[in-house]
This record gives sequence, C-alpha cells and structure tokens, in this order.
Amino acid sequence: MDKLISSLLCCAVDSKDDSDDKIVNQQNSRNRSGGTGKPRNSNSNGVDKNRSPEASSKSKERGQIKGEDKEVSGRNRNKTTTSPKDKVDLVEDDNSVNETDTITNTNESNPTPNNQSQEQPVMPEVITDRDDPNYDDPRHRETETGDIEEEEVVYEDNDEDSESFMDLTKLQEGQSYNEETGWLLGVKDASFGNKKCLVLDLDETLVHSSFKYLRTADFVIPVEIDNQVHHVYVIKRPGVDEFLEKVGRWFEVVVFTASVLKYGDPLLDKLDIFHSVHHRLFRDSCYNYQGNFIKNLSQLGRPLTDSIIIDNSPASYIFHPQHSIPISSWFSDTHDNELLDLLPFLEDISKSNVDDVGLVLDISL
Repeated sequence: MDKLISSLLCCAVDSKDDSDDKIVNQQNSRNRSGGTGKPRNSNSNGVDKNRSPEASSKSKERGQIKGEDKEVSGRNRNKTTTSPKDKVDLVEDDNSVNETDTITNTNESNPTPNNQSQEQPVMPEVITDRDDPNYDDPRHRETETGDIEEEEVVYEDNDEDSESFMDLTKLQEGQSYNEETGWLLGVKDASFGNKKCLVLDLDETLVHSSFKYLRTADFVIPVEIDNQVHHVYVIKRPGVDEFLEKVGRWFEVVVFTASVLKYGDPLLDKLDIFHSVHHRLFRDSCYNYQGNFIKNLSQLGRPLTDSIIIDNSPASYIFHPQHSIPISSWFSDTHDNELLDLLPFLEDISKSNVDDVGLVLDISL
C-alpha cells in the first residue's frame, strides 16, 4: 500500500508546474538577501529586469516542454488502468486474418500503416494512334545490314484487331476452373431459370475474422498453418443471415473470396445456415493482376449483363466497376445496417425487366 501511494504521489509531483521550483528559489533568495521579500533587480511579478525578453521566452518554452514531458510520463505510468474487458473488445489490425497472406485476401481493404496511400492497380493502356512516334509499326522490319525494309500490311476495319488489349476471358496459368465448362463456374442449373448472378465477397463484407480472441465471436474456425492449428474467431456482420436468406431466393449466389479454401470453406459451412450460397470460389480462382487478386466476372461463365458483385475492396472488381455495388469495410460495428439497406435495391434489380445490370449500376451514365 505504501508503495502504491508513493507511486501515485510521484506522479502527482511530476505533473506539477515548474512554478514550485520558482517559489523555492525565491525563498532561498530572501534568506540570502536578509529577508527583503523580493529578489534584487526584479519587478512585482518576480521577473528579472536584467534578463532579455528572448531569454525569458526561452525559459518559459523550456518549462512548457518539461511540463509536457512529465505529463506524458505520468500518462505512461497510468497505462495499466485499462480494464480487461476493454482489452478483450479491441480488434487489432495486426492480428486480423485479413492482414495474413497465408489465409486471406491481401488486396487493399484496410488503411495502410503510417497513413501511406496504397497503390491501386493500373489498367492496361490501349494503343489507338499509329502516328505515335513510340508506336512499333509492323510494316517496318530491320534487315541484317541495318536497313529498314518496308512490308506491306493490310489493316482490317475491326479496331480490336489493330489495338493492343487484354483478353479477360483467357485463364491464367495455374488458375482453377471447372473442367466441364472451361469457366470458373459449372453449368447453370435449370432451377435458376433466368436468375441473375450475384457475387459476394467474404471478409469485411459478410464477416470479420481475427486470430485474436474475440469475446463476441459467433464461431471459431480451426485452421492449420505450417503443421500448427490456429483458431480463427469470426463475427458476423449485422443482418447477414437475413441478407443471405433473401438474396438466395432472388439470385444465383456466388461467394468469391481471395481467401484460401482451408479457411473459407469451413467458415461458409457455419455461415450459410439457409444454404443460400450456390457456388464457392477461392483464391486459386482469382485473376492475378499487378499483385492483386481480381475477381474477374468475364471468367464466371455467366453473361456480364446478368452479373453483379458486392465487395468492400474496389481493387477486386477493377475490370468491371460498372457491375459493382460498393460496400464499406466492416470490422465490429454492431449498429451497421448496410446489408439490410441493400435488400430493396437488390430485389428490384433481380427482376426480369432489368435487361442489363450494367446500365443500372454504371455511375458514369
């Protein structure tokens, strides 16, 4: 008890203003000067007349800096006053599953450390001007002697044949796909009829996961990493159960996540209580572009006019922004209502009178 009190007193002493030191100095000065009550060459405020204003100002600044240092020191000593309950409720990004390369998406969905802006993928440029001095005209061929030889080339009217472009339907090496169709998805079941395809992201859109213990976790997923089992604590976004139940009736639902299968598959087993998710796609189905995992709607095997994606990361749908419905990243806000707010709009766009979802979702129109 004595130590505790002395430590508190120490903090109190450290937080005092430097004016206490001035009082002690004045008392010592009075004793030396014979008790006159005022130091020599000073005014009624105890300020030395012989000292320049700059010196006085610097002294005050030093006093303020010292006071701030002591105040910070006092706060550091009081760090242990945080209650255990508050610590349990904290969700640190460093421990977030979304930040772990071996488990989930590494695309930018969270603020980068030190307030550094994160680079977005850059779309490939298309060459359209053959008069550009940097354009490599195929009609010019360099011979062995260094001379330029003209080769007659006939350009067709089709612009696509003369332009440099990316074929988004072409699968990349190592990309997973359905062997029966050659697309990411299999043959569309007849029970879906003319239903449109709704692609949903998982982490920070439907749920939030963390390796750190969360008191409010809805369920826990064991994940083996490097022959060691780790427990992942998962909390569901408010309204996710009702959301999945309704969109499962209106759409052909695909959960497309950049997470790995050994994490996402058991998570969906627990999350999809109404069996509303008809297809599951993971990281091995993503299109790798400039180090980002892109969810390429052109490879789904469904008409783009009927395809919609909801994702918190714009980098995930960089190829098809006109087919996207943005949503904010969710971590633990219990008052969030975005999923339920989307339901009326999704119900309207799911109807057969909407021929092209791109004409509805494209904000540039």
